[in-house]
Order: sequence, then structure tokens, then C-alpha cells
Amino acid sequence: MRFLFNFSFLLLAPVVLSEKFRFDNYTLFKVLPENERQIEILQNLQDNDLRFDFWSSPGIKAEFVNIMSKPENKIDLDNFLKSNGINYEIVMSNIQEAIDKETVSPYTRGRTPSMRFDTYYNLEGINAWINDLVRTYSEVTKLVGGVSYEGREIEGFRISHGSGRKIIFLEGGLHAREWISPATVCFIANELLTSTNPETRAAARDFDWYIFPVTNPDGYVWSHTNFRMWRKNRRPIGNFFGVDLNRNWNSNWLVSGASTNPATDTYAGPGPFSEPESRSLSTYLRSLGDRIDMYLSFHSFGELLLIPFGNSTAPYANYHDAINIGRRAMGALSVRFGTLYRTGNIAEAIYLATGGSIDWVKEDLNVPLVYCYESRDRGQYGFLLPPEQILPNSQETMDSVLELIHQGRRFGYLNNSGRTLSPLLWVMIVALAKLLWPIDEPPLHGVRTTTLNHRRTTAIWRKIPPHASKEISQHRRTTAEA
Repeated sequence: MRFLFNFSFLLLAPVVLSEKFRFDNYTLFKVLPENERQIEILQNLQDNDLRFDFWSSPGIKAEFVNIMSKPENKIDLDNFLKSNGINYEIVMSNIQEAIDKETVSPYTRGRTPSMRFDTYYNLEGINAWINDLVRTYSEVTKLVGGVSYEGREIEGFRISHGSGRKIIFLEGGLHAREWISPATVCFIANELLTSTNPETRAAARDFDWYIFPVTNPDGYVWSHTNFRMWRKNRRPIGNFFGVDLNRNWNSNWLVSGASTNPATDTYAGPGPFSEPESRSLSTYLRSLGDRIDMYLSFHSFGELLLIPFGNSTAPYANYHDAINIGRRAMGALSVRFGTLYRTGNIAEAIYLATGGSIDWVKEDLNVPLVYCYESRDRGQYGFLLPPEQILPNSQETMDSVLELIHQGRRFGYLNNSGRTLSPLLWVMIVALAKLLWPIDEPPLHGVRTTTLNHRRTTAIWRKIPPHASKEISQHRRTTAEA
């Protein structure tokens, strides 16, 4: 999510820091605007008072706005909010305490089972784990998706059980400080390799999974070694550092929600694809051609599932299908722990913001299903999600990914996994579908057609292996009746 890096005395800090910066007695406010007037007041504060850091943006539909304050400015922010009748809570009175409680564990090389999913890992640990996966599993192949400004490779891997399958692509860690993103991506990968759940095994077999846990390696390293709240890459821009890699893609670049000021955390760079990370990763994605059937990007926070686009609330492309599939998947996500995600396109769910990876993937590559997760939480901890929430967050996300596949197939997507059926068998399947589900029934109960990028595909609702959870099976029955 958006975060404007406004503290003037910190703007030069990344240049001169030799020790890890501390956030002692920094305060996190959770502001609760109740109407458009209060939203406008917060927007003016964000634009004009450089003393405060907005962890989330006061978009028109914002239910809460997180603002971080230096100790000496806490009273001023308190008085400002009270004078404008804006309610708030102080959710962290000392942000450094939350940082200190984050666990970053070492990874033991050569022992893939030592990888835990209730803790965070640095880049070295994640890449060592990837290398061990390649040595341990014959279906895993090492990949390099690009290169960073400082020369680090964007390391990833493919899980494939045969040639010709369509791709599900996982992008993590584009914003450095969002540590829950790589943790979640690694958990999903581990489930695909080790789970005995029939539906997870089927998902692993039916698709080629291209998995990149950290796509901003320089920034991720810096957030571990020097400055926990770092977001951008590490390219020097005059006296400042970094470009927001999720504003640098060549899709409505610099139209909305991005800055030309390199001091801010939403600085979009001197031009589209000016950064080696976004440029090289986009080149790699283009090389995959039309094989990508679903693209999933992982960020934090806010408990949202977003679809393109960020420049307008208009229902572009296959908006309605993507929304319906996403909402059903978020229903499955809610079953395990009761976490409630909201689904919408970027502009309608949070704010206008362009130049992001999912917009480019949808617009340039025409990938059928494209989603961005904004993971836990809803402003209590923000980017500093505590260790006890890492595993639950990842588990519920995995539930929803399986449901995206299930619902996607019901809507006519994700059905070409590279396993070719004979024409005679297709005729038999279509004939059987017509007998079981007459065409004049509601769309989700029968054969339906979906138009996407001038292609029409016939969607036949077929059962896939049920999730182990009885509750999610019940959720599917409920959505089938909707």
C-alpha cells in the first residue's frame, strides 16, 4: 500500500546510515474518517505537512488511515485530529517495540525441513532455501527473473510436473518492508511441494508454477540491515535513494497515485521501466508469452484482493468475472480464521494508483486472471505483522489460491493446463454437460460462455478434488447456489 516517506530529517538518512535506524517512541495512529470532508482534510495533511508518514492513503473509500508520527510531533497530530472532529486510536505507542518482536530466523543450508513458516527470513536464507529445493525435488528448476540495481539476481524457481502446462505466476516482495509477502509466497510453494491434500497436489500437477518470493532484492536487504520501513529499490537519485517499483511499470505511468519527487516513497522514477528490476522482470514475463493463465502479486496491508486497473473504476476487460471469482475465493479465505477481505479494482477499493505490475501484466500480456493480495492486517500492526500471524495469514491465503483455481475453472478459465483431450472425449464431455445442466439454467449451473480478449471459451462446471476442510466445501456449495 501507499506510504509517503515524509520525515525531512530521515530523507538523507539512507545515505549516511551505518547502523540500523531505530523507531523508538514513534507512534502509529489508526485514524477513522467518517465522511468525505474528513477524507479531504486527511488528504490535505498528507500533501502539505511533511512531518507525518502515511502508512495508508486517505482514499475516498478508506475505512481507516494509518499515520506514523515522530515523538515530538505526536501532540500536534493529536490536536489536529481532535480539532477537526476526526476519531482515532493509538495502536502502537512505540513502533520500535513491534520491530524488536519480529523474528528473523537463520536458515540451515541443506535442510529444507528446517524452513519454518511462523518466522521471517532474510534474502540470504530465502535464496539458500530455493537452492536446496532445486537439489531436493526433481520437479523444481532454478529461475532468474531479472537483476537489481546493485547487481543481485531476482531469484525464483519453477514447479513443473511435465511440459506444455499453463503458468500460474507468483510475485512477492516488490515493496521491501512488506515482509509478510515473501513469507506467504514461500509457504504456498512449500505446500505445492509437500502437502498431501488432494486439491493442493492437483493444483501442483495441473500448472507450471513460477515463483519469485523477492522481486526487490536490494530494498529487501536494506529493510533487514539498515532501515526496517524501507519500501523502494536502492537506486541513488541525487541526494535521495530509491524508486517505487510498483509505480515504475509502463501502464499509465505517472497518471495517478505516484510522485515526481524522489524524496517520497511513491516516486515513480525518471521514466517507465527506468529501473533494472521492473525492466528485466517485465522482459522475463514477456518471454513466457501467452502461457500465463493467472498472475498473483502479494503485498500488505489492508486485507484486500485487488484486480486491475488503478486509473479508473470502470469495469475494464473481464472485470465482472474476475470480481466474482475473487469474491468467492475470499469467502473461502474467511472460513479458516474469519478474516474478511474486500474485493475490487485498485481505484475503487483503495485509491487511484498507476504504474503497477498487475496493470501492466493485464494490459500488455492479456493474462486472463490477475490479482493482488493486500495481506493482513487492518491497521493494528500494518507492515509489522507479528510472528504469530505469519502462519495463519499464509494458510488462509493458500485456501483462497486453491479457490481461485476452482472458481476460475467454473467461469471458463484455467482449463487448459497442457493436458490434451481427444476430440471424441471433448464431444462426450459436452454432451454429458448438456444433459446434466441445460443451457437455460442460471450461468453458474450450466454451460456458459465468457468473452476475454476477443476469445470465446465454453466453461463446463466440473468437480475438482474437494478441499480437506468441510467448511470450505460447504462454502462452495453455498456459492454454487448463488
